[in-house]
Amino acid sequence: MRKANQEINDKAQIEEILKQSTVCRIAMMDSDVPYIVPFNYGFIDGVMYMHSAKEGKKIELLEKNNKVCFEIEQKADVVTNDIACKWATAYRSVIGYGTIDFLMQIPDKKKALDIIMRHNGAKANLGFEEKQIEAVAILKLTIDSISAKQSSNWGEVHEIKGVNFESERLMLKEAVLSDLENIHNLHSVPEVDEFNTLGIPESIEETKSLLKSGIDQKMDNPRGSFHWCIFNKQSGEFIGMAGMFLSNDKFKLGEIYYKFLPKYWGKGYATEVAKRLIKLGFVEFKLHKVEAGVAVGNDQSVKVLEKSGMIREGLRRKILPIRGDWVDNYHYAIVENDATE
Repeated sequence: MRKANQEINDKAQIEEILKQSTVCRIAMMDSDVPYIVPFNYGFIDGVMYMHSAKEGKKIELLEKNNKVCFEIEQKADVVTNDIACKWATAYRSVIGYGTIDFLMQIPDKKKALDIIMRHNGAKANLGFEEKQIEAVAILKLTIDSISAKQSSNWGEVHEIKGVNFESERLMLKEAVLSDLENIHNLHSVPEVDEFNTLGIPESIEETKSLLKSGIDQKMDNPRGSFHWCIFNKQSGEFIGMAGMFLSNDKFKLGEIYYKFLPKYWGKGYATEVAKRLIKLGFVEFKLHKVEAGVAVGNDQSVKVLEKSGMIREGLRRKILPIRGDWVDNYHYAIVENDATE
């Protein structure tokens, strides 16, 4: 690699590129002429899977020579400037070499299709008819070697420093992929789900898709959402989550949420977090108004919002889809003047 300072050697970062991208370009040889084809793919355990029609030029070429080169980019954003020669691209990509084999058995093909679907956002195995599976070719790309790089401006453009902060007893850190198990366990608790519109996840892959979406939004400018994992300062234990959505317009609104594992209920943590989020909204994000919604019947959360200084402004009828029913929602808010009056 010509510019060693742009090389990515961390295996976890390389795997992140492979997991967060959706298009893989496969280069093969047509006699002495290169031939390249883009594929949607699924990646797991160092292997990529793609599907294709059973006939066509790429199939013929791969049957003759199954050694390929491939390229994937996680991002390739143009960075503009008032000076023409200072335009640039912020990118992160991989190039590798590997071998393609065709899966022939129905169970193997079905498993590969499930991997492709989950990689591209399916929340659960959707099911395939056997005749559908038989009608497609499944390509298995085993990676022999791989290299990765990122532009010198990648950190400046994309690696936004996390907005982490503390309250008296708690630490709030922006959620990352390593928090997946804690977040999945939290969302899987029936008591936590009682007033939650998300519903209990069917699998950890569903939680991962949700978490990945939140992480990807860190790259938005301006950012529209923040999601924090909450830890006890003294013990370091994960105890819950909190978040804020910003309107990013002239109305200067923010909406907060929080949820905790049941063993930490009744200790004042929710009120502590709500007050800290309100302060963050007014002081750091320069909001005019911080809002929160709470399902009618969620008396504990109502108490939290009122202790935090929020005022009930109204009722939105039958707006929350919770376990097949439409539930009323109280609307609470506090404006910047309330915080000083």
